[in-house]
Amino acid sequence: MIVVPPAPPPVIEVSSDGALWRLASTDGLLSGAFVDRRAALRCAHDEAEAHPGYVVVLREP
Repeated sequence: MIVVPPAPPPVIEVSSDGALWRLASTDGLLSGAFVDRRAALRCAHDEAEAHPGYVVVLREP
């Protein structure tokens, strides 16, 4: 029997893109653009809580 390792958890990445903060998940299900860092992080945190297993990563400029 072949044992398959578990898949890594999906990541929600928050990063600065000029004047906007972008949110994107590695599985392609979540994305968005925000005018400030706080709003982007709040949304990412809320999505991570609503979808167990997601991890939030902040990429500083």
